[in-house]
Amino acid sequence: MTAPLKGITLTHPWSWCVAHAGKRVENRTWVPERQGGRVGMYLAIHGGAVPLGAKRREAEADLDHVRRHILDIDQRAAATWDAVAIPGIVAIARLAAVTRDSTSIWAAQGQYHWQLVDVVTLPEPIAHKGAQGLWQVQPDVHKTLARFYRDALKAGV
Repeated sequence: MTAPLKGITLTHPWSWCVAHAGKRVENRTWVPERQGGRVGMYLAIHGGAVPLGAKRREAEADLDHVRRHILDIDQRAAATWDAVAIPGIVAIARLAAVTRDSTSIWAAQGQYHWQLVDVVTLPEPIAHKGAQGLWQVQPDVHKTLARFYRDALKAGV
């Protein structure tokens, strides 16, 4: 991770699903090149603040869906569920491909399917401001994430 590290903010519970529930497809209406990204890049996976109002009710409905249909697959992930509402960087991943025809259960029809690989979950979220689209990770946080990612991959995590 020597190039500037980009982050992408996912609404809850989707950032938690990338970090803990095996979600390896992120759905977007745009390709990463539109915002300075590219296949092969590393991404800091950021969970945004829990929304308010109608967006919060939508997030809670998504959360219930994940609880009913995903958590029974991996009960170990359930132990981390309380951390879902903590905003911050929760994982690092590499963008392996962008398609429109993924057969993953996580793929939404009509969207670009960003294929995430080499996902490494952080032991605790790292506080960082997120944004819409791709955004630049602060240099000090980038160094911390790069070190953690290298160590995790060496350890076979």
